[in-house]
Amino acid sequence: MSTGVRSSSHLSRLLATLRLQRGLRPAQLAARLRASNVSKVGSVIRAFELGEPISDYWLEKLITELQPDPTDLRRCLELDQAEALEQLERERVAWETWADEPIEPFLTIRYMPAVYGLREVPRAFCNRRELAEDWAADELKRFGAKGFLSWTRRERTWYDQRGLNPDRRHVTFEGRTAGAWMQVSGSQQKFLLGSSGELITSSCGLDQPC
Repeated sequence: MSTGVRSSSHLSRLLATLRLQRGLRPAQLAARLRASNVSKVGSVIRAFELGEPISDYWLEKLITELQPDPTDLRRCLELDQAEALEQLERERVAWETWADEPIEPFLTIRYMPAVYGLREVPRAFCNRRELAEDWAADELKRFGAKGFLSWTRRERTWYDQRGLNPDRRHVTFEGRTAGAWMQVSGSQQKFLLGSSGELITSSCGLDQPC
């Protein structure tokens, strides 16, 4: 197996059932897996049973230790894969609908690593994309920063430091996370800084479907 991360439902419930049949608590099972920190890995196991992701490393160890019936294992994997594909298609449809909604063009500025701000494009520059791109380049030069212009939710123009080397790119569902925002550690809330330093927590790509 790879070292990626997978989430599960049918598989996690199957392995949870096998653990309970053996009368093992999550930490006891972690000890059987030779975990160096049985409390931490026990929590990982329990979280997986409740639907959280788990690394392929620990998933492989769980399967080796609990030895599910191959037919049951295959059935669970097939069900999980089918449901994952259905969920992905629902997310694609939602994103495509969201991406087709009209927006007012805006510029995202990278002031420094992990610090991003937003500037709305003045209406005088919104008649043509070329005008908006020239305005964005001048703004980035003024701040000495990198950034990108969102002309629509599908069309962006990326700039190097100081607004150099504009590069038009088409945003797709597969590349939908290629944006910029800030988050406080431990929080799921995304935000940007407005032109007056105010917090922006919706629109501007922050509320796109997952």
